[in-house]
Amino acid sequence: MVVTNGSCHCGQTKWTITTEDTPTHVLCHCDACKKLSGGPYTLNIVVPISDVKLTEGELKEYIYKGDSGNEVVCYYCSNCTTHPWHHQKVNGEKYVVRSGLLEGSEKFKVVAEVYAKYRYPFQQQIAAASFEIMPPSSE
Repeated sequence: MVVTNGSCHCGQTKWTITTEDTPTHVLCHCDACKKLSGGPYTLNIVVPISDVKLTEGELKEYIYKGDSGNEVVCYYCSNCTTHPWHHQKVNGEKYVVRSGLLEGSEKFKVVAEVYAKYRYPFQQQIAAASFEIMPPSSE
């Protein structure tokens, strides 16, 4: 098992995630991610809730409706507003963790892109696996 540390911009909030192997990135090109991050996509990893541990600080919540019509709870640092993860209720007991906020993230491989049909025209495909919306659920 691999434990990876993460932190927000101001350093007030810290967390760990536990994965079987080195974390990887899934790029999300959806409009919500672009709006929340201010960038052309976000870097993410899907992790069971039980494998995410807040170790310092506190998080606030921002809730919106996702494409499924279900709630998405975005958790953010109460000081600098960095969003370390969000919970898409449609995905059950899993968090979508912003993998770019994890230590060593510059070395993680990109394994997939989701919401590829919303990729900006200037942004080339990066991952071999690219899904127009979301890949079919493995559960």
